[in-house]
Amino acid sequence: MERRVVFTIVFLIFSIGMIFAQTTGRLAGRVRDTDGKPVPYANVILADTNPVLGVMAKEDGTYILINIPVGSYDVVCQHIGYKPSRYNGQRINVNETATLNIVIARDAVEIEGLVFTARKDPIDPGKTGTSKTITQEAMENFAVDNLEGIIALQAGAVQVGGDLHIRGGRSNEVVYTIDGMSVSDPVDGGTAMTIDRNAVADMVVMTGGFTAEYGNAQSGIVNIVTRDGGCVYSGSVEAISDHLITKASNSDELKMTLGGPVLPFIQSDLKCRFTFFINAAALWHDSRYRDFYISDPNEDLVNLVTRYPRKNPYLDRDSFWIFDTEERNFNTYNANVKLTYKHNPRQTVSFAYRTDISRMNPYAHAWRYALEHYAFVEENMDQYMFTYDHLINPQMNVKVKGSWFRKDRNEGPNGIDRNDFYKLDPTYEYSADNYVSHRDGIWALDSSQNGVIDDPSFGYVGSNYWAYRVYGSDRERSIPGFTPPGSYWSRFIDDRTTTMTLRTDFEYQLDMINNIKTGFEITHHEIVKDRLFNPQREDMLRLERYLEKHGVVEDVIKIYDTDDPDLVVDSLIVYTQQSRYDAIKESSGRTDGYKATPLQGAYYLQDRLQFEGMIANIGMRFDFWYLGDDYLIRQEDGSYERVGWEEITEEKVKKFRVMVSPRVGVSHPISDKAVIHFAYNYQNQIPQMQYIFTTATPIDAVLSQESIDVGNPNLEPQITVTYEVGLQRQLAEDYMMDITAYYKNIYNYVSLKEMIDPEDDNIKWYQYISNDYGSARGVDITLQRMLSNFIAGSVSYSFAWAQGNHSGLTRSDETKNLREFALDWDTRHSANLNLEFRIGRDEEWWVPFTDYIFPLDDLSINLIYSISSGLPYTPVNEEGTQALDTNSRSMPHTSSANLRLTKNIRLGQKQNIRLFGSVNNLFDKRNVNWVYPKTGKPDDTGEDISEPNSNYTFDEVRHNYTQYIKDPSAYSSGRTYSFGISYNW
Repeated sequence: MERRVVFTIVFLIFSIGMIFAQTTGRLAGRVRDTDGKPVPYANVILADTNPVLGVMAKEDGTYILINIPVGSYDVVCQHIGYKPSRYNGQRINVNETATLNIVIARDAVEIEGLVFTARKDPIDPGKTGTSKTITQEAMENFAVDNLEGIIALQAGAVQVGGDLHIRGGRSNEVVYTIDGMSVSDPVDGGTAMTIDRNAVADMVVMTGGFTAEYGNAQSGIVNIVTRDGGCVYSGSVEAISDHLITKASNSDELKMTLGGPVLPFIQSDLKCRFTFFINAAALWHDSRYRDFYISDPNEDLVNLVTRYPRKNPYLDRDSFWIFDTEERNFNTYNANVKLTYKHNPRQTVSFAYRTDISRMNPYAHAWRYALEHYAFVEENMDQYMFTYDHLINPQMNVKVKGSWFRKDRNEGPNGIDRNDFYKLDPTYEYSADNYVSHRDGIWALDSSQNGVIDDPSFGYVGSNYWAYRVYGSDRERSIPGFTPPGSYWSRFIDDRTTTMTLRTDFEYQLDMINNIKTGFEITHHEIVKDRLFNPQREDMLRLERYLEKHGVVEDVIKIYDTDDPDLVVDSLIVYTQQSRYDAIKESSGRTDGYKATPLQGAYYLQDRLQFEGMIANIGMRFDFWYLGDDYLIRQEDGSYERVGWEEITEEKVKKFRVMVSPRVGVSHPISDKAVIHFAYNYQNQIPQMQYIFTTATPIDAVLSQESIDVGNPNLEPQITVTYEVGLQRQLAEDYMMDITAYYKNIYNYVSLKEMIDPEDDNIKWYQYISNDYGSARGVDITLQRMLSNFIAGSVSYSFAWAQGNHSGLTRSDETKNLREFALDWDTRHSANLNLEFRIGRDEEWWVPFTDYIFPLDDLSINLIYSISSGLPYTPVNEEGTQALDTNSRSMPHTSSANLRLTKNIRLGQKQNIRLFGSVNNLFDKRNVNWVYPKTGKPDDTGEDISEPNSNYTFDEVRHNYTQYIKDPSAYSSGRTYSFGISYNW
């Protein structure tokens, strides 16, 4: 009944309209004659658009055109009795209003039509928050490898350990959208779908002051708009490699794009109205740890007790010249297909399919000599998307979008399938003494042998084989830190999340003052988790229960009294070999899994008010989620059992939750060259589903021998309250400064609290609660130079604090840690320099202080230099027994410089070859990624490894210990070179 009510409410609200993240922009301004008088009813159109986009100016000469796809346009203004005016190169950005004031001359004036070159104003008077639009043209020459690196160049954004943090927030507080639809992980907050930057038309990075149409994000939003096809065929083929000079990471990348009309032979405007765009990219690389995958403990370590085979995973690879033709340690593939049909000037339908695949054999230093069966991880993400766009009139637009998104994650030991973890040995002869042993008829992966494969062909099996001796002593010593050869990753993960979303948005430019938006979205999640931990361990109780229920009896052995041979004192049931094999498979390891289908949605109403001296965005957002009455929990035998919320918690469960988020943003031009803005954001973020739904329940704590984590359906939404104030200032014709100060409080971070059974103090478990908090404050400064005299660039600087009472999910026996400290990603100072020197096509550059003209044109050089203060860490006392104040010390600062040179060679009017070369980490700076807490150094633990009585340190002990503590992941990679070539038409 309750579910029916929810769907009824959803349907009623849906009929009003729904929400979407913007993928278009607006153009507004006023038409005047050469005397400065308004020209009423002039036609303003975007040239070369098919169907044509345009609008008629009002009586006072003002005009506004909404729902314009991002890109550069030539704007033409026409009116009877006037010469036409043309403005070339007007840029339209995502969710921004471009201002273009047009001048047209009366027909009596003896001049040709006026032609201007449009130029984007250095400041945006309508910006009520903090955002940065990055165009496709700008991305082409950036000296960074991926979109994440480009995002990290913006003020307020930092990358820590590969994760992106914006304005002090956690990495899972950044929402990624492609063409307005989310591609972030709603369950675990893990990686989002990536897309090749060659497929991107525009990318907007929002770090603060979000309008009401954006939700479920606390610190940042990345909105990516993909490219469309055109009336003529165009495309590119690109290849990049980093091992033409040095081995580096053995990285090779191939990319292609193709766009144009779907029906090329149609001699009508349908050719331009029905188009496609395809992009595909593949990257294969062995990572900077390439040489560490080759392992030979006999060579690296000294005086080993046992000899081991040398492992080289690259020996059997097929190759062509210097390129491997097989998959490598890290492999990623992504593709994007987009079809667009413009039914008429006001109606457009598009369909898109995207896929993102990654297959990884990661490196871990502790597993250096056991990588053969270390973790193998595969992630697949797919999205199907449909969009219907209807421009009812030049001031009214409705857009409906549907998306089906799925993310699969599989993990397990490399080369060992979950179903084949145990192998039946048909030659095994039954012995009554070990009929319940987990080697009963099976060659098993046996934890009793330190995790080695219990197979005689492996060559070494023994409890103390992974050891070494010192000179003159027969005593065996354990190898420090390294996992023994032959060990295997003891975890299998098979997770799937399917998200179906339906959205619609209605935009109405009521007049020159009010731009009204309203919208709603409904999202259905289907979460399936199936995990197996420590499969080498058997639960004897489960094994016996399985045999009693499913076992096939082969024989019954009678056991006689030793004193009276005719007296039967007991009997032993012997099950068939297949039954014992099945029982071991079903009773091994700890299973974890569930199926859940929660609902999520949002509704918002927003008005953008544009006055002569002020622009205000005022909105209200309502988010909701519905958990349902129950969900399914995976049982040990593989079946699923429905569990109600009353079995999870004794509290009344809030199955349906509504969150309200008011948003206000104000922009006020204080002069023609300066704009100030203020924003207030009250944001709600739904807790990650992994903290609501879990396999374990409080009842499991009674049977469990180890602590368990239990979900909580009453988790509160994470709340962030943000205040920001900013100033945009045009310093000169080509220079602009943007400075923003912000402060935000974050409540209801998830943590774990110890729970005790009121009837039995010995029964304990941990439950997820909304109890932690954090705060962030800082100042972001950006100085930008527009392209002039061959030079363009920007400098961004952030001075920030990120504090809280916990950096991550922690187990705590106390109610709350009241002290705030620097969080793990707190980067107090960070600065980025982006400098570009560009000689355009057919331009001449005179070398300074000479009479020499540089012989090349269509050339660019991009330099990116980043520097930031070191991350915090928690020191320990000299004895290494107790942690001191949390994150009270800092690691050394980090810096990096990247350089990229690009040269275009023309082959014809629309064809060219682009050659480019990049140097990453130009100055070969080895930045410190982490340190040992006792010394604050990445290669010295401070541990005393001398003999306890004599204080003497054996050379063998020092050598083997040093091999372990010198973990290459403690430092960033060194200098690398990459070269690429692309053919474009």
